[in-house]
Amino acid sequence: MRNLYLFLYKTAHTFLFLALTGVCIYCIYKSSNYKQWLLSSVSKEVTFPLLKLQTKYMDWFHLQEENEQLLEQNRNLLTISFNHKRDANKIETVYHGDSLLFSYHLAKVVEGTVNKKNNHITLDKGYNDGIRADMGVISSESGVVGIIKEVSPNFSVAMLVLHSQFKVAVKIKNKEDVFGVLTWDDANIRYAQINNLAHIENVKAADTVVTQHSLIFPPDYPVGVVSSITPKTEGGFFVLKVRLLVSFNKLRNVYIVEQKYSEELNNLMERVNQNE
Repeated sequence: MRNLYLFLYKTAHTFLFLALTGVCIYCIYKSSNYKQWLLSSVSKEVTFPLLKLQTKYMDWFHLQEENEQLLEQNRNLLTISFNHKRDANKIETVYHGDSLLFSYHLAKVVEGTVNKKNNHITLDKGYNDGIRADMGVISSESGVVGIIKEVSPNFSVAMLVLHSQFKVAVKIKNKEDVFGVLTWDDANIRYAQINNLAHIENVKAADTVVTQHSLIFPPDYPVGVVSSITPKTEGGFFVLKVRLLVSFNKLRNVYIVEQKYSEELNNLMERVNQNE
């Protein structure tokens, strides 16, 4: 016991210094949004290599599961190729002239959240890998995941579909006149909704919801399936509840979507808006 007292007596100043340093950092962090952002960015750049190492370590424990998923996907593709040739012919890559319009970067999920009002994931690709803000993110299996919002040299952060500010233009597959904006209401991580639909002729449960015109996601890319149809009392509009295809709490691998001409098209639209 006497040795413990001597140790505490000799190191008391060190512990006091560390405690005061922690209080100072906390006060600086709370003093302004900019300082919060700055400290958060610095801490992420320090911890991301450790998180990336942890992700690689955890991958070893998921190899069997991922291999089973790949085998199942290959089986489905073979089934389509040999038994549904007409449908297989519809699976095509989008071109502009002679060049690919969309390309894809494989990325791993380093960390993320699904239980907040505004959820994000961190990916192990940054602007050193050609990633920039406003690129789309899709699942390695199927389904829209989110949009890249922040990029550092080696990492990027994507806003998930499970975010209060996320919106994407969608439509019902093979029903061009039924379209709207898909949003999330913070109720369930497996469901989103399409609000303010004036008509829903021939729409039924299990219909596929796909992306509409977009500079971020490829056209007609699956988002989810219609789960239920609810008439909205005010204004006579309808609401479609959509079961999302992505299991966000199990995300490990994703594709970042690069639209080759997005920057050119955005600049073109900005000039048009400025001239109006």
